[in-house]
Amino acid sequence: MQPDPWAGQQPDHKQPEAVMMGSVSEQPSVLGQAGGMAGGMPGQVIMVQQPSGAAKVIGILVIISGCLGVIDGLSQIVMAIGYSSMMIPLVLALISISMSAASVLGGYWMTNYERRGVQLVLITVLVGFIIASASTLVLDDIMQEELDNSNITQEEYDAAQGVMSLLGAAVIAISAVCYGICGLIVAIPLMSANGGLDDSSLFSSS
Repeated sequence: MQPDPWAGQQPDHKQPEAVMMGSVSEQPSVLGQAGGMAGGMPGQVIMVQQPSGAAKVIGILVIISGCLGVIDGLSQIVMAIGYSSMMIPLVLALISISMSAASVLGGYWMTNYERRGVQLVLITVLVGFIIASASTLVLDDIMQEELDNSNITQEEYDAAQGVMSLLGAAVIAISAVCYGICGLIVAIPLMSANGGLDDSSLFSSS
């Protein structure tokens, strides 16, 4: 019996096939897809940010201010009835009540994130400033009518002239500052990048 030339070793063509360890995935893993590699980032991320609550908060404040304005307008009507020349104060009071009621509606629209609400409130702010300025300008006319109706004396009228001039200028200046600040506050949702307002408008039908 001849000795084994391979000394117990099998030649390469007789070696058993190597066994591959592990498992083969049926579907390739794609980075960025759901079920992809561990720690992979999603393929598309859409960030949804909640709209700012400024419009709702400011709208509530406008509603409260408008209701107080209506009450103040009613008190002005009562005061106007006591004047012998009641026409001008009465007209101004009625306009003030109308603008206050409109601001309440605008504030309600703002709480619903409607752009037209901001526009309406800004209009009422502008008209409110005009009314405040006009009320100081008509004081002299009211005092003149009171003098003509003998409700005040000439001395009282002359003494009131200087005071009314200073008072009128002060009221107009203070009104400009106050109404300007109010207008800027109301316009915050328009200037905010995330105001959340819709496309409604008072100035277009679209």
